[in-house]
Amino acid sequence: MVEITSVEALFEEVREDLRVAAEAGDSAASLAMARSLFSDPDPAKQAEGIDYLVRAAEAGARDAIEQLGELYAEGGYGLAPDPAKARETYERAVKAGSLGALASLGQLLLNTDFSPEGQKRGLEMLEKAAEAGQVSAANRLAEIYLGGLGVDPDVEKALHYYGVGLINESEGAIVGLGDALRTGTRQLAANPKVAMDLFQRAADKGQAGATRRIASMYLNGEAVAQDVVRAEQMLTELAEAGDAQSFVELGDLYRDGIFVATDVPKAVGFYERASALNFNAGTTRLAGLYLAGAEGVPINVKRSLEYYNEAVEGGSTGAMRSLADLYLEGRILSPDPQQAIDLLERAATFGDSASAERLATIYAQNDPFPADYDKVKSYLDLALAMGNTRAVINVATAIAEGPLARSQRDASFELLSSAVSSGVPGAAARLARLQLDGLFPAQGLSGVMTMLNDSATKGDQASARFLLQLYRDGYGLLLQPDLKAAESFLATIEPVLGPEGAAIERISLAVQRGDDIETLQAISDQFEKLSRASVADSLNDLRRQSARAYVYVLQKRLQALGLYDGTLNGTLDSVTIRAFQAACREANAVQACAPGPLTAGTARALADFIWSAHS
Repeated sequence: MVEITSVEALFEEVREDLRVAAEAGDSAASLAMARSLFSDPDPAKQAEGIDYLVRAAEAGARDAIEQLGELYAEGGYGLAPDPAKARETYERAVKAGSLGALASLGQLLLNTDFSPEGQKRGLEMLEKAAEAGQVSAANRLAEIYLGGLGVDPDVEKALHYYGVGLINESEGAIVGLGDALRTGTRQLAANPKVAMDLFQRAADKGQAGATRRIASMYLNGEAVAQDVVRAEQMLTELAEAGDAQSFVELGDLYRDGIFVATDVPKAVGFYERASALNFNAGTTRLAGLYLAGAEGVPINVKRSLEYYNEAVEGGSTGAMRSLADLYLEGRILSPDPQQAIDLLERAATFGDSASAERLATIYAQNDPFPADYDKVKSYLDLALAMGNTRAVINVATAIAEGPLARSQRDASFELLSSAVSSGVPGAAARLARLQLDGLFPAQGLSGVMTMLNDSATKGDQASARFLLQLYRDGYGLLLQPDLKAAESFLATIEPVLGPEGAAIERISLAVQRGDDIETLQAISDQFEKLSRASVADSLNDLRRQSARAYVYVLQKRLQALGLYDGTLNGTLDSVTIRAFQAACREANAVQACAPGPLTAGTARALADFIWSAHS
């Protein structure tokens, strides 16, 4: 009679039987051993699991080949990402009939091969996988066609592919389409009500991210009347149910003080609860707060470093990057470039594309290590393979502006040019700027502006903003300002920028026209279109651009609140100053306002108070 003495003994016996079978060449046993070892908290055991996964893949197990491709693409369990091996492994899995690998290979090609052939093949692979029912491929295609990422925007195709996910109750499709409808796109009209319904559908299935989006919409008053209490209650219920991200969002709510009174100690309490759940975002928030200090939380460098190191030990790639920056800056910690590089490389090994990009730019700059194009290219390839396609913009710029420009300018130019061709957002604006500054061969001013216009027409907001800026401000001796052309262009690309983005640009254009009362009123009207979250930055920008317009906007708002009974004229007279001071007192922001009425502290304090009172 067989006797089982304990669960632990049972699992140990099962694992030993699998090990023996795996050693004998059983691919299923090898794959089972790999997955078992990957679930072990011991990093050494996880690394051992990779050996079994490789063995299963070599024996032809399709699932093992696909999972190994994912490991090579993203890194994990101590294995550094390897784009070349990822591509090779995915190719094997595709030949074995894996739809998941077909979708993954298609995405990898779109991320890394900017040639027309590479982009075409990647898109075709995603389409083939979607047609065969691969939902993740359909979701990605929906994003591509909705955003015009390397293709002409096509909202009908986007909705078709979202439909594939919706029919399959894919949370990615439900939330993805909800995000698009919440703000709208160039070809898809905003409909926050439908977005809210979609989020609710996902929330009803237990999707915490959808519930957090609903809470955000209540905070901002989107599709519903603003209800900060309800939003906070929703986040609290999620957090108490174990959703650590909700603890972080509650902390952010009280740290930022946009929708509630700022209470940094209360924010710390929420971050500590997230950290207690081993959620690294909470730990890194604590580290950042103690490093910078805030009202009620004095600077405590020792405690900050303890939190950073705790997060690093917990595998937080964000903490690794932050510590690396401290070692590179040499202000808080003694300069130690090699320690910084080690941290960034560790983060990249964990699949952090931002760290791979950072390494690429470091080796392009000749500081603190000698410039090395081979390393730049290697780390850039790594960042791209992990999906960080925007890395090509910053890395190409670092090459063009650094010592490698002498030998690699053409390579840098080709990187950016291919990124523009494949529709990487922001690439055209950066290439245009570098050409206008003389760092790259220019295609003439008209050629640069045509490139920007083409990208803007396809939905690239960075190109739209830069071309608008060129019309509005001119560009040295190359181009004189033309406000009429700027206003005409803005009218054509408002769908790209969205109502709020267009309002911000109209404020800047109006400032250029002057400060007569009619213009000041037009500027004030545009502020009515801004969300509460963006008002503070916009008001502070206006303060720098035009003191009179800034004062006028605040006069009008304070008048509506009964705090200003003077003339609406934009003049900072004694009546206006007293109104500012009264508002600062009511906002409990006397200290922030103390430096003066035309300072950034006053601008932000009054923005938070006035727009909160209007909500």
